[in-house]
Parts: sequence; C-alpha cells; structure tokens
Amino acid sequence: MDTTPPIIRRALLAIALLFLAGYVLIDRWDEALYYGDSNSYYLHVVSFWVNQDVGDYDATISSLQAANPGSPDPREDEFGIRLTERGRRYIKYTLGVPVIETPFFLLAHAWAKATDAYTADGWSKPYLLAVSLSTIVYLIAGFFLLSRVLQRYFSSRVTAVVLLTLAFATNVFYHATYVTMAHGFLFFNYCLLLWLTERFYDRPGRAKAFGIGLIVGLIALTRVPEVISLLIPLLWGVNSTSTLRERWQFFLRRPAFLLLAGLGLGLAFSPQLGYWYYVSGQLYFNPYEGEGFNFLQPMIYKGWFDFSNGWLIYTPVMLFSLIGLFRLHRHAPGKLLPIALLVGLHAYIHYSYYAWTYFPGLGSRPMVETYPLLAFGLGACFAPLLRHSWAAAGLGLGLLFFTWLNLFQTWQMKKGIIWSERGNAAFYLETFGTLQPTWHSMVAFDTKERQPRDTITLQAADLLFQEGFESAGLPNRSTEQVFQGQGALLPPDGDYTLSDQIALDAAQPGNWLRISLRAYMPAAGRIWNRDLGIILFAELRNADGRRKKRRLMRPTSYIGNSDYSIWHAGTPDQWGEAAFFLRLPRGFEPDWQLRLYLRNPAGQRVYLDEVRVERYVPKN
Repeated sequence: MDTTPPIIRRALLAIALLFLAGYVLIDRWDEALYYGDSNSYYLHVVSFWVNQDVGDYDATISSLQAANPGSPDPREDEFGIRLTERGRRYIKYTLGVPVIETPFFLLAHAWAKATDAYTADGWSKPYLLAVSLSTIVYLIAGFFLLSRVLQRYFSSRVTAVVLLTLAFATNVFYHATYVTMAHGFLFFNYCLLLWLTERFYDRPGRAKAFGIGLIVGLIALTRVPEVISLLIPLLWGVNSTSTLRERWQFFLRRPAFLLLAGLGLGLAFSPQLGYWYYVSGQLYFNPYEGEGFNFLQPMIYKGWFDFSNGWLIYTPVMLFSLIGLFRLHRHAPGKLLPIALLVGLHAYIHYSYYAWTYFPGLGSRPMVETYPLLAFGLGACFAPLLRHSWAAAGLGLGLLFFTWLNLFQTWQMKKGIIWSERGNAAFYLETFGTLQPTWHSMVAFDTKERQPRDTITLQAADLLFQEGFESAGLPNRSTEQVFQGQGALLPPDGDYTLSDQIALDAAQPGNWLRISLRAYMPAAGRIWNRDLGIILFAELRNADGRRKKRRLMRPTSYIGNSDYSIWHAGTPDQWGEAAFFLRLPRGFEPDWQLRLYLRNPAGQRVYLDEVRVERYVPKN
C-alpha cells in the first residue's frame, strides 16, 4: 500500500513529467552519446556487449564513426584511449556508469534484434533513446528514495519543496536532460545509500550491511574518489564523542556487519580491478596519467564562486543548503557531522583536480552527487520559513526565480548563448536574461571586460597607432590578399609583435582604447576549434615593463559572424573587422605603454590589415 503523502506524490509526479518534457524539448538524446564523457563511458558498454574488443576498441570506434562520422576518434586524443605497457588500449573512465547503463542497453539490444528497422550495433536509435532515458529513470527513483528519508525529519510540505528545488532550481535538471554522465547516476546511488543506511540502523541486519557495501562499491566504481561515501553509514547518527564511542562499540560487538559490508564493496569494485589487470597486468594503475591532483592547492573557492562554472554562481539556490546546516541539529540530530565531513572532503578532493572547472556542465557537476546530503540543509533552512505565510510567500517567490534562472540558463546552453565552463564575470552579466547573443557578449567572452554600453557618449580623441603594412621591408608582409593599400600581414607560427611601445602619455584613467584590425581567412586557413586560431593580445605595461592589464580576442571568429556566436570559427574568403575596447584602469600612469602582439599556435593562414589603436573619451 502506497503511504506517500499526496503533496509528495504530486511533487514526484511533477518531477517525472517535467524531466520527460525537458528531455523532449532539449532534444539531445540522439547525439549525447556520440561525444565527450558520455561517449567515453558508453564505449565500455558497446565494446563488451557487441564487439567483444575490450583492450583494442577498433571495431567499437569504427562502428561509432560509421553511425556518426562527426564523432572524434578517442585514440587520437592524448587523454582519450591510450596504450598500456602491455600493449592493450584502455578507457580511463571507470565501469560504474557502464554497469548502471547496461540494463537499458540490453532492453534496446533486444529491441534492435527483434526488428529489421534498426542495426543492433549499439549506436542506432533504440540504444540512444534507452540509454539517455536511463538517467531520468534513475533520478526519479532517487527522488522517491530521498523523499522517504526526508519525511523522517521534515514535514511533507518541507520535503516536497526540497524535492522540487533540487529537481528544477539546480543543475540536476541539466544532468537529467542534457548529458548522460556519472553525476545523475551518483545522485541515485547516494539516495539509495541514505535510504538503506536509515533502514540498517532501524533494524540492523546482515543483508542490509552487505547491501550497503555493494552500494558504496558501486559509487566507487563510478568515481573512485567517491569511496569516501563509506563515511555515511559509519557516522550516520554520530554527533558527539559519546555517540562515536557507542558506534565503535556497536561494530566491535557485530564484526560480521563490517566484514559483509567490506565483502560487498570488494565484490562491486572487482570488475574494475579485473579490467585494469586485463589491460595493464596490474590490479591498480593510474588511468588518469597526466591529469593529476594538487592537494596542497585545492581550488574550492574558485570551484564554488568562479564564473567559469562555479557551483554557487550557476546554482545559487544551494547557498540555502549551506545556511541550513547551521540549523540541522534542530531537525536531524546526528546528521551534521557525516554530512559536513563528506561534503567537505568531497569538495577538497574534487577541487584539487587540475581541471577544476569540470567541462561540461551547467555549474560544477561534481556537487550534484552531494545534493541528497545537502537536501537536509535545504530542509532545515526552509522549515522555519514555511511556518509563516509571509515568509513562505517570500521563499516561494525566491524559489520561482531560481527555478526560472536554472531552466532559462539550460535553454541558453542549448542555444549556445552561454558557455558556463568558459564563462567570466563580464560575459555572465552581458548574457544574463538575454534571448540571443550580442556583439557585447561576444567581446566580453573573449576579453573578459564589458564594453561601453553606448558608444554615442564617447568620441575619438586621437589615433595612437596605425599599421597598414605598406612598407616593403616589413617581415611577413604579403600582397596576396589586401584590405586597403598595397600590403597585408601573413603572420608566422608562434608570436609576432605588432608594436612594443605605443605611447599613452595623453591618456587618463577611465579613457577607452579601441583596438581594431581587418582579417581575411582563406578556406584553407579555417580552424574549427576557435581556441587554436590566431589571437591578438593587448598589454598595458608600466614604466618598469611590468604587465598591469592584458586583454585578448580571436580575430577570425568575428569574420562574417552576424549572429555574434561564441562558437563561430569565422567565415572564409571575406574581410571582416575585429575590434574591442580596453579601459584604462584607475591606477593608470601617463608613462605606461601599450604592447600589441599576435600568437598563432596552430600556424593558421590568415591575412591581417589596418591595425589601429584609438583613444576614446567621454563627450563634453
């Protein structure tokens, strides 16, 4: 008999329906498994069940590229599929996600084999549909389990609000609808661990102890550092030295529980040990070689507050969960220590990783698996507010705003208006609430500086520098493509200095420098990865030659980019202007100078002409 309170039942139904609606509207199910981490996890599944080429992967990668020719070859990525000293290839991603995806894969495999309409190769539509839907199914199951746990400590109303907040005002929605990665599955695993831990301490039993070990092992199998999740069952309910002593005595009297939990953990993790031994001849080796941790300099502050995917920048509603931890002892005694300890260790470990921005994701994705724990903080924060009508109304309005913000930014990600992993404060402010990219947002993305909102209020004061490459003696001068005059610049590989000493003696703090050039990219010079295209740098240096400010832009991406897309690589065979404004800072001194130089990391073939630096001042 279903004893779920009606308000929670309605909340769970809303989560299920709106996740499915978002899945349909965002409409990435038929491409998500072809790229990125989603693809890397799924390669394990197709290799094992379809091609039986584990340790080689040639047939699996060939089938991927036959199904989607645009997919990159992971063997060509230095951090993709690599060789061990044993001569076998390996996928660095662990087996937890493939194991969790397998039931849905097998359903799709049976479907594809039962009909002639689809190829049973692991890449046709039944597979893409079933596996991408698996995240939503696991998340819905996770929310159901979490509701059972939260109801023990909070009212039905508070529990329903917490569930809806996590589902729609955080990046859980992004992971339900946009990608097929580890974090949605880990959310479910942590909910399951909490639920079983509660049941274990209600009525301890050997089967439950073994099950807890299995879940912790599956969590570690999904992301190895998550093995710290074992702190939850060990410390759940501990809030003092006396309760810690009681917990110690509890396990001393019942060692079988620890042995069975350890057995379950080892059993769940054993497929990974077997895989590592098969590909390398070692039970353990570092599959992330070259992608290390620096535990002496964790980037927790940036991971939470930086505009490059910072957790609380893109998921600000979760600040309530941290505030609520200070009140948690009133609602859930004995839960603060394990929650705070695990979340703290989790942040310390994950933000010691070299790639702390964690591409891809709308906000910092490693925090998603902590949400079942931080749900207690949300509940403790919301509970007193929901007791008073005026406070509840204010909370409701605030949560509606955070929900709109999260769903709207998910839509912006879909449309390519924002790119949270590469964001900055200026770009965030320029794109906040916008329905389409603008010149201002595009330049802010490159330069990390907001541009003048209304250039009508500015006027050109003087021309500080101009180079048209007319002198025949200039290095790398070309006459093949010219915007104006008789010459243009064909930059070499590496760095090329346009000018080291542009005088700024007439300038004042707050003046703007408009830096511009014309660019022409032949079709043969097009580089689809704009990060590898030629870069223009502008540096302000003081009298001692110390750099005081630097801005950059990628000129070719502005050619023919009428939509101002940050993804644009440039339209070939036409001239276009690239320009930006640089504001002189408050500490500017007249003896500072401007340096302009180019960097051409990939040797892009591009012609540049009419480089100018103009000083702009406010109109009188």
